[in-house]
Amino acid sequence: MQDLRTLAIFVKVAERKSFVGAAAELGITQSGVSNAISRLEDQLGVRLLARTTRRVGLTEDGAAFFERCRQLLADLEEAELVLKETRLKPTGRLRLDMPVGFGRLKVVPLLCRFQAQYPELTLAITSTDRYVDLVEESIDVAVRFGQLQDSSLMARRLTQTQFRVFGAPSYFAKHGRPRTPDDLARHNCLGFTLRDTRLARPWRFVRDGVEATVTPKGNMSFTDGAALCDAARDGCGLAQMHGYYVDDPLRAGELEPVLEKFKPPVDPIWLVYPQTRHLSPKVRAFIDFMVDNFCRMG
Repeated sequence: MQDLRTLAIFVKVAERKSFVGAAAELGITQSGVSNAISRLEDQLGVRLLARTTRRVGLTEDGAAFFERCRQLLADLEEAELVLKETRLKPTGRLRLDMPVGFGRLKVVPLLCRFQAQYPELTLAITSTDRYVDLVEESIDVAVRFGQLQDSSLMARRLTQTQFRVFGAPSYFAKHGRPRTPDDLARHNCLGFTLRDTRLARPWRFVRDGVEATVTPKGNMSFTDGAALCDAARDGCGLAQMHGYYVDDPLRAGELEPVLEKFKPPVDPIWLVYPQTRHLSPKVRAFIDFMVDNFCRMG
């Protein structure tokens, strides 16, 4: 088993991509850093870092080991902080960012209970579907969909969602139901336009185990998921939407799913937050509260 000090040195070198930078931040010599990495690689029997005269990068094995080590060290630091701060109440201003539709439908309804549990917290909430730099914009916690690209952030899985195709009973009465994605060419498909690219989002399906896309063709497109859902509910056409938009219309019989055999894989939904040496009580309280409530909702 590796000692934590050596793992911490490895993580710092990987983050800084520099032996010199890691040594300066850790307050040890560059030779001490280099020796620790060499011992670690010898003990594991793999090369973790690719060294050149100008830079230090992770090998494939090193990248996988780095993610595990960083999470392990973060968990240990958090556990230590929990023991030290069990009597501290979350206070101050908590800045949250979340996608517009998911935030309004799934997160905001829980905020009153969260506020009642932590009355000394003030919540500042931004709702946007653009990519937000958490550090640059001073965001404490954000909601992200899909596979995470920013390795500098810590993440905790909140729930998941899935694209499905829906239509109103009135639409099906006039136009029938598509049986396969190929049938969509004969239907009015309501589009969702991405704000940043101004392009219609392709509809995703899985056929014979292979994911494929269809470009929707119809007489309406929207940049707001709630408006898209309303148009589908009114019988304007078919729409492929995340399932969380249609919980209430489904229960009311206002929308019905089709092409269920061709649903794409689920997309994870995460709570992400900047990596810090110590996770603040207010961030921990919000994350734990949300994860617990989403688990209860199934």
